[in-house]
Formats: sequence, structure tokens, C-alpha cells
Amino acid sequence: MIRFLTGQIIIFILLILAVAMIGGRAVTWFHPAPWVCLVVVVVPLVAVLTARPWEALRQAIRDALHPAAASNSLAESAKVWKLTESCLYFGGGCGCLMGLMVTFTFLGPDPQILGPKLAASLEPLFVSLVLGQSCRILRARVEAPA
Repeated sequence: MIRFLTGQIIIFILLILAVAMIGGRAVTWFHPAPWVCLVVVVVPLVAVLTARPWEALRQAIRDALHPAAASNSLAESAKVWKLTESCLYFGGGCGCLMGLMVTFTFLGPDPQILGPKLAASLEPLFVSLVLGQSCRILRARVEAPA
């Protein structure tokens, strides 16, 4: 629980610092590239490290890169990859919804600019799908070593 609270506090402090660095214009910062980094990568990593220790994640990476190596932790590594995949998908969905909220907040009378804004809002979802698929492949490598 301490790791979770510490991670959430660090994310909150980074968010405040980022908003302060851009002069307090938080809404302009919310769209979309910083959220890809923060919501799709950092928050799921914090969630995984909350549920599993750092050593379990390191072991899962080792097991995925060398699946033929004899290891007693293959089942645990598969659980780590499954949790990581789920967290990435959830982060991508949250990032997409946040981008859509900002897009519809600044929806103007010109429908020509809606396309690029919607495309930018879908970026976190795309990144999370690619990273989630990578975790699925790594989990398959761990579950069925050659």
C-alpha cells in the first residue's frame, strides 16, 4: 500500500510541476502527447509495481527474453505480464477519454478542425494497444517456453 500511495503522490507532484512550468494553463497541457506518457506508460507501471515487487517485474523481463532458461518463476512472470497488459489497456482507455473531453470542450463552429483533434484523442488508445499486444506476446513466450 505504501508503494501505491508513494507512486500516486509522485504522479500528482509531477502533474503540478508540469502545469506550473507551462504557466498554469493546465487545459492546453492535457492534450494528448503528455498524457500518452503519463497515463498510458507511467500510471500502469506504478499500478504493476504496486501489486508486484520490482524484482518480480525484472524476473518477468528476464523470463520473457530467455524463455528456454530454467526458472521456477514462469507462472509468476505470466501473471506479471497479464497484469501489465490489463493496466496498459485501462490506461489507454482513460487517456482516450481525457483527450475526448478536452476535444469536445474546445469544439468550435468550424467542423474542419474536428478530425485532427479526434485523431490526437485516439493516440493514447493506439499506444496502449501496441504496448498491450507486446505484453501479450511476452506473456505467451513465458507461458510456452521453447
